[in-house]
Amino acid sequence: MTKVLDRTLFTSGGSKKLPSLGFLLGFLSRGISTRFCRMTAPYGIRPAQFPVLKCLDKLGTSTQKELSELCGIEQPSMAVTLRKMEKEGLIVRSVDPVDARRHPVTLSKEGRAKLRHMYAVADELYAKALEGFSPEEIEAFTQMCERLINNLKE
Repeated sequence: MTKVLDRTLFTSGGSKKLPSLGFLLGFLSRGISTRFCRMTAPYGIRPAQFPVLKCLDKLGTSTQKELSELCGIEQPSMAVTLRKMEKEGLIVRSVDPVDARRHPVTLSKEGRAKLRHMYAVADELYAKALEGFSPEEIEAFTQMCERLINNLKE
């Protein structure tokens, strides 16, 4: 196995010498994002759209506020993302007949098509990233990440 990074870079530097999770996970996240971006760019797809499209695929209809919470994106950034996605024909926004302040968001036919392509790219990328890991190791890693996320929830 090739050692890519010096492990001493991934310590907190404090007296406890804890792993620098931010640096380590950030490095991993950037690697995945960069590669995903490269793989989807020829199709006019941006990685920031993926979680929104996935949520809409699962929920059917949602709101900007709900999508913001589910995707972990601040509402102003979500507003910009949704505006771009609507302009590109990936989503449809309508006015709620009961509450005109609500604008439900749904996937368009084009959005579903792009999402299918994004799923295929993600499957290929994650298979590459997880090469050499056993199913048990993948499950353990997933559980550890979920615990880290839950530990940091406010």
